[in-house]
Amino acid sequence: MLTLIQLILLLFWTSVGSAGAEKLYHRRDRSDVRIVHANQARVITDKHAAEVFLSRYGFIKPVNWEEAQFEGSASAFTDDFLEDFGDAVLEGSSQHPLRNPAWDGKDPDGASQSFISALEEFQRVSGLPVTGVFDGATKEAMNKPRCGVPDKEVDRNAAVDPESSSSASDTVNETDANRTATNSSVSADSFEDDAYHLNDTDGFDLKGHISNNTSVNGSHDGDMGNTSASTHQSQAGHRRKHHLATLISKNRQRRDVSERGYVAFSKRLLKWRLIGEGYSSQLTVEEQRYIFRLAFRMWSEVSPLEFVEDMRSPLEDVDIRLGFGTGRHLGCNQRFDGTGQEFAHAWFLGDIHFDDDEHFTAPNTGSGISLLKVAVHEIGHVLGLPHIYRSGSIMQPSYLPQESSFEMGWMDRKAIQHLYGGCNGRFSTVFDWIRKEKTPYGEVVVRFNTYFMRDGWYWLYENRNNRTRYGDPVTLQIGWHGLPKDGVDAYVHVWSRKRDTVYFFKGTRFWRYDSENDRVFTLDPEGRRYPRPISEGFPGVIGPIDTAFYDRRDSHIYFFKNALVYAFNVGANALARGFPKSIREVFPAVRRGDHPDGHIDAAYFSYTHGAVFLLKGSRFWRVAGSRERRRRLPLPRNGLLPHEEVGEQWFDICNVHPTALKLKR
Repeated sequence: MLTLIQLILLLFWTSVGSAGAEKLYHRRDRSDVRIVHANQARVITDKHAAEVFLSRYGFIKPVNWEEAQFEGSASAFTDDFLEDFGDAVLEGSSQHPLRNPAWDGKDPDGASQSFISALEEFQRVSGLPVTGVFDGATKEAMNKPRCGVPDKEVDRNAAVDPESSSSASDTVNETDANRTATNSSVSADSFEDDAYHLNDTDGFDLKGHISNNTSVNGSHDGDMGNTSASTHQSQAGHRRKHHLATLISKNRQRRDVSERGYVAFSKRLLKWRLIGEGYSSQLTVEEQRYIFRLAFRMWSEVSPLEFVEDMRSPLEDVDIRLGFGTGRHLGCNQRFDGTGQEFAHAWFLGDIHFDDDEHFTAPNTGSGISLLKVAVHEIGHVLGLPHIYRSGSIMQPSYLPQESSFEMGWMDRKAIQHLYGGCNGRFSTVFDWIRKEKTPYGEVVVRFNTYFMRDGWYWLYENRNNRTRYGDPVTLQIGWHGLPKDGVDAYVHVWSRKRDTVYFFKGTRFWRYDSENDRVFTLDPEGRRYPRPISEGFPGVIGPIDTAFYDRRDSHIYFFKNALVYAFNVGANALARGFPKSIREVFPAVRRGDHPDGHIDAAYFSYTHGAVFLLKGSRFWRVAGSRERRRRLPLPRNGLLPHEEVGEQWFDICNVHPTALKLKR
């Protein structure tokens, strides 16, 4: 049994241990001790808080955000944690700005020039009047919900040599004694073409400034004057820098220098995972994973990148890791601020963290913060995009938490393609689908839509917007009922005063399509069953074919097979005299040697351009029509004009990973 004295001591130590630690204060009235709700972000109300904001997001000095991911990371807290700090733990100053009455809403000495310049830059990119004054509009802009990634980063493209990653990282904490303060700011994007100066800021070369980050300890009053302590700190610092160099080196193994000279992922198929210790408490795990699949798909729809969820590989082999946390989270060096300001942050070629203090919701719920929209934004950072100060861009640092119909804007598309290039690939067929529709007033109008097909997928191309429809590609089964699942070889629309018939071809067979009911005929009005052999419906043409199109100029269907072309007279239901012929003979090259030869992928008559195109691989040849022949005499009939790239005529026709093909918003 416990003695009376032991019992008293036990109660005493229990009460001491359970009591909260006394708040440290510097003023007699303790007015500087402010209790802030642990899960509520601090509101920016004064100049000091504004300066912290401007410094955090790189407006005062560009932030080396990539390497900041690893500095002070949780893995550095080893058994020699206290030894690493040694005598570097110093007494705090009673004149710390947070405790200085001079910062209570005003600065009696006047704001520094660097603060004013940074404030002016923030006002400019935020679309505010550039005054250099911390006014109400500026305060409101700073308190908007935003991304945690800095707006102004050290140019990661200034040092892209993987061989130098260790030596470069060794200088992270070195202080340049001769460094002078600069008021310049650099845009995180350094696109050479003015069209890609997305942040709309003036940049400068940082190659000579990468190692000029200040020491984490800054400067202190007094001289430590202890040689052994300095030596011990040097050894500890070397251990930390070696650890940092290792982490950075692993991260840089994923990079490559793109054809345009920018650092990007070195592969086109990227693996991602929502880590098990980082699930959100607000949505089911399946909801979270579905939203992330959709977010990755949206980037895949406008770039040559494909994304696949990987739940089996070792975590270090996963390219992009996602997780939720609050405060100090997931071993990250950056701390979340609670509800109200930073939604998430991301690391180039690495991780994405979401602040689980925020009220994340599924798309189109009408309340809360759209996790889909935040995820799309942060994935953009992982892929290499900076913040973009353009209305409608998903990469704006501050954005509306809910926006039901947001999509990738033109600037977002061009920015990601500037890093990774456009989308290229063969198409099995391209066509304009003509159909008749009735207006609300009972009038019959003729409309067309352009379709690109590849394998069992298709894209609807919006010619007026010069891009694909949002949400494409989709499977052939969804939009074209009854066609083969793995795609078709050709589309032919025989359209004249007497005929209006649509055919699809695959292998040795063909189908007739019912455009009014949007499905294939199994039995047409004439009593013919489908599918039928090509040779039965088009005597003289032997399948399989490469492609075909109907030429309204002469009422012939042109079938392409290997290096030959067959002209089929629809009215006579027979091959035209002298056919088959060489493709070179019927469609001669205008420029010597510039010809697709044979094995054409698609032959396409475009109502938008009023021309026929032959597509092969990533190139197309435009057939010279009567308009071109009148302008450029002498051009041969059906002459093929010099080739061009498909991706420069029709934009953003991009694959997605098969696992994401059937996702819907």
